[in-house]
Amino acid sequence: MALKRSSLENYTLLLVELNKMRHTNFSAKTFLKKMRPFCQTSHLKFKTLFLRIRGSNIGITIRVCTDCFIVTQSFCVHEFIFYCNSQKTLISKLLKHNLLIP
Repeated sequence: MALKRSSLENYTLLLVELNKMRHTNFSAKTFLKKMRPFCQTSHLKFKTLFLRIRGSNIGITIRVCTDCFIVTQSFCVHEFIFYCNSQKTLISKLLKHNLLIP
């Protein structure tokens, strides 16, 4: 595997990793650890998470609430609200709605 991957390669590897994941309760710290090889990540007290597929210009902001996740894509006005409690479910919803497009 190359040291420098394109955004499409990172996106594809994230899809492969998603298939290997189990449904576990959401924890912001472990979520960022899972995403770090494929995305550039940062956070504010694990309540606001910033993700961007490596090599892409578009990123997302995830606000972690008690019962939902509020996702806003960079350069967009729309907000998406996802009600789930699993890391795998959250990632699959982000991919299904094309929020992590490379």
